[in-house]
Amino acid sequence: MDQESRYMETFRQEAYEHLNNIEDALLNMEETPDDQESVHRLFRAMHTIKGSGAMVGLDVMVGFAHHAETVLDKVREGAVPVTGELVDLIFLAKDQIKVMLDADKTGYDADPAVCDNIVARLHRLLPEQRAGTISSSPESHMNSDMPSDSDKKTIVFHIRFRPNPDIMLAGMDPARILDELRDLGQCELRVNTQAIPLLDLLEPDKLFFFWDIVLTTNVGINEVRDVFIFVEESDIAIQTLEHESDQENTLPDEMLLDREEVESIKDILRKQKQAEMPVPSGDVSGTDVKSALPEQKILEKRKTGSDAETVRISSDKLDKLINLVGEIVVIQAHMSHLAEDHEHTVFTTPVKQMGRLTGDLRKFALDMRMLPVGSLFGRFRRLVRDLSSELGKEADLVIEGSKTELDKTILERLHNPLIHLIRNSVDHGLRPPDERERHGKSRKGTIRLTAAHHGTRVNITVSDDGMGINMPSVRAKAVDTGLISEDDSLPEAEIHDLLFTPGFSTAREVTDISGRGVGLDAVKQEINALGGTIGIDSIRGHGTTFRLSVPLTLAIIEGLHVKTDGKDFVIPVSQVEMCEELKRLTLDKSDTRNMIRLKGDIIPFIRLRDFFGIPDSIRSVEHVAAIRTGHYRICIVVDEILGNIQTVIKPLDPLYRQAAGISGATVMGDGTVALIIDLQELIRCVKMDKTKSVDRRIFMRD
Repeated sequence: MDQESRYMETFRQEAYEHLNNIEDALLNMEETPDDQESVHRLFRAMHTIKGSGAMVGLDVMVGFAHHAETVLDKVREGAVPVTGELVDLIFLAKDQIKVMLDADKTGYDADPAVCDNIVARLHRLLPEQRAGTISSSPESHMNSDMPSDSDKKTIVFHIRFRPNPDIMLAGMDPARILDELRDLGQCELRVNTQAIPLLDLLEPDKLFFFWDIVLTTNVGINEVRDVFIFVEESDIAIQTLEHESDQENTLPDEMLLDREEVESIKDILRKQKQAEMPVPSGDVSGTDVKSALPEQKILEKRKTGSDAETVRISSDKLDKLINLVGEIVVIQAHMSHLAEDHEHTVFTTPVKQMGRLTGDLRKFALDMRMLPVGSLFGRFRRLVRDLSSELGKEADLVIEGSKTELDKTILERLHNPLIHLIRNSVDHGLRPPDERERHGKSRKGTIRLTAAHHGTRVNITVSDDGMGINMPSVRAKAVDTGLISEDDSLPEAEIHDLLFTPGFSTAREVTDISGRGVGLDAVKQEINALGGTIGIDSIRGHGTTFRLSVPLTLAIIEGLHVKTDGKDFVIPVSQVEMCEELKRLTLDKSDTRNMIRLKGDIIPFIRLRDFFGIPDSIRSVEHVAAIRTGHYRICIVVDEILGNIQTVIKPLDPLYRQAAGISGATVMGDGTVALIIDLQELIRCVKMDKTKSVDRRIFMRD
């Protein structure tokens, strides 16, 4: 990738973040029209997109964004009220900007007719004194920020713009900023070269000079500050001066007194007893003096900067880092195994130290991939807004636990399942406002999206306060489609599970939103593929809750190391409740079902030996691991339980990826390969009678 492409990609990623900020601020404005902070946040994001777009030459996008920015500027001033029409138009503008950003990748650019229509509708929101034809052409944004009111006071600003030396390396062009200042009014520039080093020390890719700028304009200081929003890592001092007509009353030496050279200037003035232009001396250069000539008395000084530094790293590099860390974990486990076998005390201490360091490295590497779920959940506010409006309903999205962190890969793969669940809640769960009132509910429904850590897993719920699942309707549909017979008596949990059957839907008609019976089936498949579980709780008349449980990460997990017939297996330890010796437990084989009495409960069990077809052998003692996965409790019977281990998940060869009950493999400390048990798939296979070791009727929710 060449340098220009890297700059464009950096801009695109930053622009996506600003578009998310725009969407979030718009939703806040819609809920609280008087929220000035959201208005300012919205304006800054739009202005930054416009300014940064100019840096990389996206002139069409810049011109379009400028019109939205102009309207938002009037909203800041109170000249344009926050209305539903305004929010809708800015949403449309935001969507068109995203289309423009994605044009290189998708091959589809924004429709000029759509953009012109949005611009025209935005223009109609402006006060009458701003009337006039607005075009979405790139040139239309020039000078349009200048107020048309001739009676407005003219202000003179002194600006010292000292860019970060690495500004060019970041793809920023200071000339664009200076051009934008010229658009605001009469602008006089003086370049300061005193910081340029000697030729031997000069770095050609860095910027060492800065500017003193005198801007005469009739816009406010906020508009001037906004020009520098996207270069806030630079040193910027903006000083507001008196009215232009008073400029002649202040002498040049007085103008300098409040500048950062003030002490040196005072020393010069003490030596010079005339009111003429000061002579450069000491730390004050001729450039400093010349830059003060057009100024007036300085009233305030503003300097912005940022001590925090961040580095953008591609997800591919993070994935490679995790893979390397995984290899180190495997090698460290091998070394520990060798040290134990040979019992060389000289190796004991360094191996233990390496183990601790490897653990820390693994933790920090995984932390780098962790993102707050709020970065995903926040996107659904727009979905609920648009969907409820389309269906003629009223709904709020309440988000809880937004700071809960989850692996980036899992977070991305949760996007589509959560969209399905939220659409399902709005479409099926919530009723129209009038109908809700007839049932004693508020007109506006609530969709609640929550996340919380639970050990090494994250529990996510999507709930609504609608009418709940109509159990007789679901059962009747299942009978009609042949899933169950009229005589089958199913508990509530199994009736809920029917909703995840491919093609199953209770909708009376197919719409753009639902009715084809593929949503919940796709959700369950994706959650299972993540090693997660999904279940449903519903109370008729009160609402429905979908409960998801997913692992924190898919890269490295804690596992329970077990053996059967000398073969190694790993069970995800996050789903293990307890372990016991089988001889201590009571077996119940009545009605051909394998059951175990465990602490007063009768729980079904599966022998790994039977499931995988391992030849039987007589063992005096077996061990059992009690598992809870979703709403189910089962026991897995093995020959030996060896303890907890850290496992680096490796994918199976394509020839074996369809193997039932296996989700992957890992390399043990002694170099042998252990298979990782997929508990959800194991239960599914047994319920579908792929093995006769356990009858499907025993898998009941506790």
